[in-house]
Amino acid sequence: MSIGVRNLTVLGEFKPFGLIAEALDGKPPDNLPDKYDFFVFDPELVRDRAEVDQNDSGGSSYEPSERSDHELFVRGSRIIWTTGSRVFKRFTLPSPVIMVCWCRFGEMSEALLCVLQMESLTIYNTSGEVVSIPIPRTITSIWPLPFGLLLHAIEGNSPTQFPLSSSSPVLAARDISRTRREIGHSPQHNHSFPSAYNHIIKGETSSMSSHLILSDLLEEPQSTYIEERGKLSIMKDFDERTIWTSDQIPLMASYNKGKMQHSVWVAEVINSNLEVRSAGLSDRVPPGVLPKQFSFRRIWHWKGAKTAASKVSVHF
Repeated sequence: MSIGVRNLTVLGEFKPFGLIAEALDGKPPDNLPDKYDFFVFDPELVRDRAEVDQNDSGGSSYEPSERSDHELFVRGSRIIWTTGSRVFKRFTLPSPVIMVCWCRFGEMSEALLCVLQMESLTIYNTSGEVVSIPIPRTITSIWPLPFGLLLHAIEGNSPTQFPLSSSSPVLAARDISRTRREIGHSPQHNHSFPSAYNHIIKGETSSMSSHLILSDLLEEPQSTYIEERGKLSIMKDFDERTIWTSDQIPLMASYNKGKMQHSVWVAEVINSNLEVRSAGLSDRVPPGVLPKQFSFRRIWHWKGAKTAASKVSVHF
């Protein structure tokens, strides 16, 4: 055999363990769709940050199940989370799942499972406690970023109220409120903006922005801006479809079919006072109550592709 050449043996067709778990559950429901999807992820992703720091400094080692890849299997409105060959959790939602991803919000120490449905965004912690958030507009996809969840909206939807409803008071009261105290924010700040500020920043911009970021479970998704030639304007390119993001570094890759163009963007937190000053409200908005605002700055692009380079999204 030549140097650098390796013989490969085909062991058989790979099948997600979720299919085996379904079979072990018995006869599936008659209305179960034929199509399914799944993705495998590193267990490090869902470990508590404090636990990771403890292990890095010489703490306890992994359990055997933690050394196995974890899998999320989705079919219809059901999600099966497996660790190796063991079913860890099952989730059943009231409507079909559109997309699912793991995301960390702000200073929260654990990753949350974000599940997009037609009319709501359901968020689970690793213990299975759940918060269901009605989404303000028609959202087609969700993507994790280091500081929150990126939502891609459809053009022409009007914004609505974005109240928090929870089927588990434990998650709402314990985890979210604890995080608020750690960060030093007050939930009342979300309701203390002057009406003029609400109208200009929250009302008009969020109805036009194609990309929204949910950085806090107690606040509304924030509009995003695009930085071009040193100037900021509302991000409202609805054809700019996200194909990849990172929960570790603030980067987004996108594809624009109309322009046949791929782009790579860096996501940044910008100074909200900039928009307030431009709206003439700087003397009417109390300091410290402005929500974070976010912008995207293009750092690379390439034209000529008729299709997107890859589809790393988990669509169902």
